[in-house]
Amino acid sequence: MEFLLLWVDNLDDGVHALRHLAPKIFGLLLAISLFVLTGIALVLSPHVGLAAIGLVMSATLIEAKRRRAQEIAHREQG
Repeated sequence: MEFLLLWVDNLDDGVHALRHLAPKIFGLLLAISLFVLTGIALVLSPHVGLAAIGLVMSATLIEAKRRRAQEIAHREQG
């Protein structure tokens, strides 16, 4: 009987750990799948793939610049 209680306790701990780590695991799987899809896109259609990558990088840089300017403006007000 004690063996079953220990087994259920370990199973419960594992489920809680998995629930805690699930967002990180899904984020890793998403990053890996995007990396693979980018490689496939570059092999199959390099011009479209490079244009899409350039668009995403440009949007990321513009967003970073906007956030930095917003942070500086917030510091100046406060």
